[in-house]
Amino acid sequence: MTVDPLRRAAAELPFGGPPADPGSVAIVGAGPGDPGLISLRAARLLSTASLVAYDRLAPQEALALCPPDCELLDVGKLPERHKLTQDEINDRLVAAAQAGHAVVRWKGGDPFVLARGSEEGQACRAAGVPFEVVPGITSGVAAPAYAGIPATHRGTAAGFAVVTGHEDPTKPDAQVDWSALAAFPGTLLVYMGVGRLRGIADALRAGGRDPDTPVALVRWGTTPVQEVLRATLATVADEVEAVGFGAPAIIVVGEVAALRAELAWFDTRPLHGVSVLVPRTRQQASELSERLRARGAEPVEAPTIAIEPTREPEALLAAAHALREGAHDWVALTSVNGVEALLDAIAEAGGDARWLAGARLAAVGSGTAEALARHGLRADLVPDRFTTRGLAEALVATGAPARILLPRADLASPVLTEVLADAGWTVAEVEAYRTVPASALPDAAARRLAEGDLDVIALASSSTVRNLVDLLGGPPPHQVRIAAIGPVTAATCRELGLRVDAEAEPHDLDGLVAAVERAATA
Repeated sequence: MTVDPLRRAAAELPFGGPPADPGSVAIVGAGPGDPGLISLRAARLLSTASLVAYDRLAPQEALALCPPDCELLDVGKLPERHKLTQDEINDRLVAAAQAGHAVVRWKGGDPFVLARGSEEGQACRAAGVPFEVVPGITSGVAAPAYAGIPATHRGTAAGFAVVTGHEDPTKPDAQVDWSALAAFPGTLLVYMGVGRLRGIADALRAGGRDPDTPVALVRWGTTPVQEVLRATLATVADEVEAVGFGAPAIIVVGEVAALRAELAWFDTRPLHGVSVLVPRTRQQASELSERLRARGAEPVEAPTIAIEPTREPEALLAAAHALREGAHDWVALTSVNGVEALLDAIAEAGGDARWLAGARLAAVGSGTAEALARHGLRADLVPDRFTTRGLAEALVATGAPARILLPRADLASPVLTEVLADAGWTVAEVEAYRTVPASALPDAAARRLAEGDLDVIALASSSTVRNLVDLLGGPPPHQVRIAAIGPVTAATCRELGLRVDAEAEPHDLDGLVAAVERAATA
């Protein structure tokens, strides 16, 4: 069976440390929200865990690293509503480890900075359960940095203080001394303080802090929906209430907040704030989502198909053995999934990449060529046009007809086989994997589509278009813009009643991302 390349890579990280240990608990900092900020150790533990208990603010995308049979336990908390109390969470972690699970406690930010990771560690120690702590990047530093606000700056702030805003500053028994903090000569980073912002601002001014002190709030920091509000200590409470600026947000008090005007970078990217539906398989969606995030977009993954093993594993194994025996002059790969399926079959048969030594490799496009390269294999041929017809014509143009193996999906287009056969090639086609339609879109994606809360749909194949329309019962809402990876996909869109706002050129993932940018501004 083909293994998710992302999960496989995480499980084999050279610097990730040992795998999650059955009978123990790893209390892991997930960072502030951007999945790119999780540590190698965190990725290694997620990819080898058997139970993960995750928070509301921990990046959900990283859970794709978990094994398919890993139990996922949502223990997220809202200010006024807890799925589980902290004592119940402690008990669940201990009980799961005692039952033999390799437990990961997946916590937003850093588990020991204004969080309850220390209490969870104490509960493990009291029960005799081994545990480890993996620090994460804390949101109080990361969110301002993504907003272009440094925690310190030479000549402006020589230090910073991290403080909870969860306490009511008007109560005499509060642990936070706001008068002392008002006199602190550096930056104040206030967590969980939006609901008590007016009292905090009043307490700081009463303690002697200048009312004109710059203040910034960073909401959903480090994520594609990050928002920033700038004000002063005197005006911030009124401005937050006027626009309804809510939690979760970090409050930055100090002169460094004014530096955003010079240092803003994250939310100035071309697709910042643009939500993009990515209806691909989970493995493929991750690759496209990564490219979209790099341009500032919010990818919303909604697989419309799943990749499953071939129904003819013996035929695929036989094809692998035939390669070893030199039965084919060429192998043409038309997808990343085909690459992984063929190489998995070779490995299962007891071979390795040397079994391909007697054949030349052709890849339908740059993405498939990159998948080969990740295994140390270089494509001998990549067509100028990244389509099956373009691949067929490029192969025919290489010279005399030859023997070729096509490891493909069960529903692959017949064009490649037909063009090669017509040109006199000996074609051996084998089912390498199957594409199975999803039974439904994820609830969150379906809801956002229905509410008009998605800006663009990025469509990377005709089968994806058909499956999406089938799942929706018709075309998506008219206001949602459509980006198609190439002319075949675009033609299928129009056939099914979808307006195509932009078509990729070249017909690969980078071209699709550029098409999303054009569609977003169409």
